Amino acid sequence: MKVAAITINKGGVGKTMISRSLGTAAAAAGKLVLILDMDTQQNSTNWRRRRPDDLSLPHVQFTTENDLADTLKRAKEAGCELVLIDTPPGRSTEAVAAVEEADLILIPCTSETECFEGLPRTARLARQAGKKAVVIANFIHPSGRAEEETIRGVAKGHGLETAPAVFHEYQVHRDGSFQGKTAQELQPDSKAAAEVNALWGWLCAELPLSTSALVHKVA
Repeated sequence: MKVAAITINKGGVGKTMISRSLGTAAAAAGKLVLILDMDTQQNSTNWRRRRPDDLSLPHVQFTTENDLADTLKRAKEAGCELVLIDTPPGRSTEAVAAVEEADLILIPCTSETECFEGLPRTARLARQAGKKAVVIANFIHPSGRAEEETIRGVAKGHGLETAPAVFHEYQVHRDGSFQGKTAQELQPDSKAAAEVNALWGWLCAELPLSTSALVHKVA
């Protein structure tokens, strides 16, 4: 079982959007995937409640810092292949716990100054835990090449890699959230869907995860 924590202390940077986008990509690839929602706002959990009945994966479960280790243990025993941990914003101890349990740290980052200011702390947290952290450039304007390059430059200055896949600011992400879906489910031929699929392909290689499709029976 592989675990990825999606975290940065800045709010509104797309942690939940990335968690559920990767979660649905994993489910489409035949993976048994779990999103752990550690944010008390429970945005991932509420999104799962909005999902149509025929879309059973990814599973989403709210958990606390105290229950995280036990929850991961049960997930592994149940045959879960990938866990994505959606962490809350702010200087929370939940983020620390998630980083300690993760195999890989994903740091969503926009071109906002406040987001750049949050990178050093998350980078330091990952280094202290001995975990690899990778920045994901997110909410980039469709014509914002300079924004992407700025994010890559700032990340490099903090000793962080940036994922090759970039998420641009497309309305379909918001529309999908309203319906309990993701961009690739709502508009599978869209540019947004292609970006999600590219990030998923990169994650499979980075963790690594097998790309062979598996079929899981739903009890």
